[in-house]
Amino acid sequence: MAGTGTWSTDGLSPTEAPDAWTRKMPELHLAWTLSFPDRERFDAAIHYRRLDRLTVAEFQGGRYAGRRAGDGGASGREPLVGVLINLSGRLMCRYADGEVLVGPGDLLVWDSELAQGFDAVEPHHELSLLLPREQVPRGLAAVAGHTRGAVPAGAGTGLVSIAADQLRAIARELDHVSDAGLAIACQTFFDTLDSALAPGQEHAPSPTARAALLLRARRYIEDQLEDPELTAPAVAEALDVSVRTLHLAFADAGTTVGTWIRDRRLKHCYRELAGGGAEITVTDVAFRWGFNDTAHFSRVFRQMFGVTPSSVRPRRGTPAV
Repeated sequence: MAGTGTWSTDGLSPTEAPDAWTRKMPELHLAWTLSFPDRERFDAAIHYRRLDRLTVAEFQGGRYAGRRAGDGGASGREPLVGVLINLSGRLMCRYADGEVLVGPGDLLVWDSELAQGFDAVEPHHELSLLLPREQVPRGLAAVAGHTRGAVPAGAGTGLVSIAADQLRAIARELDHVSDAGLAIACQTFFDTLDSALAPGQEHAPSPTARAALLLRARRYIEDQLEDPELTAPAVAEALDVSVRTLHLAFADAGTTVGTWIRDRRLKHCYRELAGGGAEITVTDVAFRWGFNDTAHFSRVFRQMFGVTPSSVRPRRGTPAV
């Protein structure tokens, strides 16, 4: 797909690798001035996807450091908000008013205009997402605009853990999801992370109120499942609640709004495929229920039901049940 790529220092000599990464990094990140404590042992590999002004990447590499260039590393670029999940190793991020150590399993939200530099103090493995600040939920942009420590994102951290799992899934599926699917997945990720980290401006609803909201939301979603524009913000607007409050209600049930919508659509697809005539096509059903990528639809269908969409269709000459 356009905008998807893999790059590594494999095949380069030890003297070529640092300079090659110095040239490559500004294409996918900011124009840092890089240094390498052990140039001859440095290696790097990155798998990435770019969609308009969004960049998602998985990076593994050796020790190196970066400091902002004279223009802040922006080179005329618009302000960006980044989200980083550190999978292994340690990374020190530097700001004008302090340093933040990002350890394994930590998540960091940062602003390109505040970041001063970084130091990969040991080889590390990270997932990252960069998006223009204007496209990020306002609450999350405000979080990025205040220097704060990284937050744990492992099991037991609630919505932060759910958001981290979403970014891991996005990175895993970079080669297998359509542009539209990637945009939806990233929007869901940002909505979840915004609900997890942005300071609430409203009273947190009681468990009873959240349970009632969850019931209302599920009913609304069921009525609107065929709407391709059905998203968490759309549901929240229809129910006159904030996106954060809506996510909290679904978090109580151990899921997210986006996952619930997808699973309900898949179940309707299964019933329609199994009960329809032999002339019905998988593509028709997938598109009717909001899936605009048949390969992605087939993959998630099989993950949920253990069979392919085509296998549940009645064979020609066999009456539908």
